[in-house]
Amino acid sequence: MKALRSLVLLAPVTLLAAAPLPSLPLVGNVFAQPWAASDFTLTDQHGAPFHMADTRGKVVLMSFIYTHCTDLCPFIALKVKDAYQLLGADAQNVVLVAVTTDPKRDVPQVNAAYSRKLGLFDAWHFVTGSPDAVHAVWSDYGIGVSVDTSTGAAAPAKTENQAAAAEEEPEPTQGLSQSDLDMAGSIIQEFGGGYDVAHSAPFWIVDTKGMIRLEMDASATPTDIVTNLREILRQR
Repeated sequence: MKALRSLVLLAPVTLLAAAPLPSLPLVGNVFAQPWAASDFTLTDQHGAPFHMADTRGKVVLMSFIYTHCTDLCPFIALKVKDAYQLLGADAQNVVLVAVTTDPKRDVPQVNAAYSRKLGLFDAWHFVTGSPDAVHAVWSDYGIGVSVDTSTGAAAPAKTENQAAAAEEEPEPTQGLSQSDLDMAGSIIQEFGGGYDVAHSAPFWIVDTKGMIRLEMDASATPTDIVTNLREILRQR
């Protein structure tokens, strides 16, 4: 009787495990009509070629940063690191790609040192290449980039409307721990400086079929990023 009772208790659990998981709402700018992510070949921090086409069958999280940044980029990179850790076993089905917005300074050796500092050396592809090759990626993925040659000059005063708008914008540090913020300061101290590069800073998520499904801005939390990645994985 004891064995029979165990079977009866296990039956509902088995049925529950077989039931489909409920769909979770995606966070960010979800595209009603996804479009194909353009292929490209750049060089990662290992000095190895990275082909975007080779990511088919996995979900891709794309970000756009540069190592000398003293503003958003360290926060973006740390959110990628936190998302990678939160993914756990699901990380094997996700490809993390960071595209430089400063190919002149971000050579593979520099990207390797930056990746080691973050703890992402073997976890992501921080890619760079010739200016023409990198510029083509920016164009294909809608990334605006502008080098600020006046770095160090006094910034123009903001109007009241500009200041109010800036106060209403979500903070790029959302979802980061104090240890993350300390790490951001350490990264800036070690790598930051020189001329500034103003650039778009979205997270793009590409599905297993190579289609761009949604965009998140720099204020996205690691938890929201992981929620999206897992949901896109579930839909494959």
